[in-house]
Amino acid sequence: MESKMAIPRVFVSSTCYDLKYIRENIKYFIRTIGYEPILSEEGDVFYNPLIHTHDSCIEEVKNCQIFVLIIGGRYGGKYNQTEISITNMEYNKAVEIGLPIFALVEQSVYSEHHLYTINCKKNESICQKIEYPSVDNIAIFKFLDKVRKNSVNNAIFAFKDFSDIEAYLKKQWAGMMYSFLSNNKQVKTVTGLFESISDATKRIELFTKEIAKHAGNETTQANIEIYDAIFKCDVIRTMTLWKIVPTPERILKNETFDEFCNNELQIFDEDNEEMLNTIIEGGPPYQIGASRCYENRKQYDELRSKILSILENRKIDKDEYIKTNI
Repeated sequence: MESKMAIPRVFVSSTCYDLKYIRENIKYFIRTIGYEPILSEEGDVFYNPLIHTHDSCIEEVKNCQIFVLIIGGRYGGKYNQTEISITNMEYNKAVEIGLPIFALVEQSVYSEHHLYTINCKKNESICQKIEYPSVDNIAIFKFLDKVRKNSVNNAIFAFKDFSDIEAYLKKQWAGMMYSFLSNNKQVKTVTGLFESISDATKRIELFTKEIAKHAGNETTQANIEIYDAIFKCDVIRTMTLWKIVPTPERILKNETFDEFCNNELQIFDEDNEEMLNTIIEGGPPYQIGASRCYENRKQYDELRSKILSILENRKIDKDEYIKTNI
């Protein structure tokens, strides 16, 4: 009998009503790359008649390999007569068993969370009196804080529409695969494996080509380490929204974040508190809040230094590397 290939199962956790269109798009995206989406409304969860339906959803998390958390403006249904949302409990289970978590939050909610944080620092009682148009319960903000303050697995990506989510997950999941390859030293099979991944996803052509160019030599190891560093750097989120491809060559050619962006940054100043952490999709000019720009500049410098260090450790000349990869 022919054995069936095991494929990753992706649990999609969110409030079902306000984010229905997002869940539907994510479902098709996950199927497109050859993974199996698990959504409660699709009948993918086994509802054990011996336990509560809420517990069935939480139990299903244990049967998955990836957890996608979507936080919108509705707090959602509460878990089994408690004040904690079902989504929050599903997230707790994912953290408990150590699943890789990809947390997504609507941009409007993310912006109001910033406002909430500023006011609570000054006077926590004020938070109860302020109306937040994008959320139905300030418990959402506390949930966001919980995710953000985790010591690991705590990245949060703010999205405006599904295209933002698709771009982000493509980059993150490709990076996860590179990290796996790097950690497991499977350099000899990297070209063939990534060609297979490319066929399955039709999304990762750039990285396949970069690896395939140098299969079997020292540059292969360097490329794996470099792309692993790139994908782990939060500045990638900004580049994704601006449709800039973060190739190692471009990073090496440009010493600063501003130069990387062709010195076409439009920075929201410190007087506009609401916009300080904002990134506006599109450009040029590339629009960004002053605080976020400061962080991105620092992250870019660290990333570029890391890439240079990788090349130095591999005894690869920077200019030769750039010339070979153009």
